[in-house]
Amino acid sequence: MLYIVGTLALILIIYGLILFLKKGNKEFNPKLSLKERVELEKMVEKKARDEKEGKEEEEKEKKVEIKLEEKVVGEVTPKVKPAFPSKEIKNEISRFATHIDIDNSKVQHSIRKGVQNFSSQDFMVALEEFSLATESNSQDPIGFYCRGLTKLKLKNYESAISDFTEAISLKMKVPNAFYYRALAYYNMRDLDNAILNLKGYINLESKSSEAYYDLGICFKEKKNMEEAIKNFSVAIQKKPTYASAYFERGLLRHKQDDKEGGCADLKKALEAGHPEASDYLNELCGGS
Repeated sequence: MLYIVGTLALILIIYGLILFLKKGNKEFNPKLSLKERVELEKMVEKKARDEKEGKEEEEKEKKVEIKLEEKVVGEVTPKVKPAFPSKEIKNEISRFATHIDIDNSKVQHSIRKGVQNFSSQDFMVALEEFSLATESNSQDPIGFYCRGLTKLKLKNYESAISDFTEAISLKMKVPNAFYYRALAYYNMRDLDNAILNLKGYINLESKSSEAYYDLGICFKEKKNMEEAIKNFSVAIQKKPTYASAYFERGLLRHKQDDKEGGCADLKKALEAGHPEASDYLNELCGGS
């Protein structure tokens, strides 16, 4: 009897364990319905979409921060507007009347004194002051540049070229030394080097109508009419009221048998105030 009872109890225990294990497997390996799978897929897709949008938003914020930094830098260090050179050397050298040199007060003092003496037409004293500036700091291009301008004014062209060359080699911030070195070569009748330096200036500062006009004059004197007309045209494009450029182009067009174009240019020159345009217009175009 006890044996039978024990056997039944054992069978019940085994059956209970089987039921427990089956229930456990169902809990740990659940089978999802179609509706539950669809909902789960939607949740996964939404999570992935949210993560993607979050990354995109983060990238946008970074770009905005970079732009803001660039704007701030731009405001702190504004781009310097180029000061175009002038054939009136006094105008160019006057730019340094309040020259500042934080690292060398002697250079600053000599440059300022030199400009003052230049303005007073005491050119020899100006040369001495600019020479003192170069001695105080041989790595500062401004002393050489101002001394070169003074020599150019005094028609000491060869020595002026030497100073402009030194200013260029010391990496002067503005390219004007190329322009004035070109003028010095032009006055020495070295047209090839004048052209080379004008092109060097234009390569660094292409907005100057004066440089293109001077380049046109150089090509005109070398009898290269096509290049001369081309550069006068660029000068006019840069400055539509450029009387001298219209005048020179008008004369060259007449020489190339373009009477209509030449007369149109001379008329433009007259309207822009060229002093000789009226005489040439009457002679070549019958006053039309």
